Amino acid sequence: MKVVARGSLVVLAMCSLSACSTTIVDTSPTTTLVAPTTVVPSGTSTELFNQMQTTMGELSKAISDSNGAMAKVKLAEIREIWKVLQPQIADRGDQFIQDMQRIIDLAISSVERNRPADADKSLRFLSLVIETL
Repeated sequence: MKVVARGSLVVLAMCSLSACSTTIVDTSPTTTLVAPTTVVPSGTSTELFNQMQTTMGELSKAISDSNGAMAKVKLAEIREIWKVLQPQIADRGDQFIQDMQRIIDLAISSVERNRPADADKSLRFLSLVIETL
């Protein structure tokens, strides 16, 4: 009788102790993140300048509205336009390229340092450049 009682006690203890084991419930989202698609800008230098001007206007608005996420998206678009535009305007000389780079740098600092005035300046200076073309 002692053996049966001990066996029953061991089985009962194993069953009850296993019920106290730690259970981990995974509550992480089950959706898969999809990388955003990037459209490479294309067109003539005039079209790219106009596209950059529009995007800088949107950047300026996003920063003044304190929409940091949209400002970063617009800055990425400006950088992509600049990558495509830079070789097309290389024949205008180093000074022109440096002036344009200063405008791009103002747009970058407007986002990185949250400076709405820099965004406005970059838009205004770009507009002046476009007027001279």
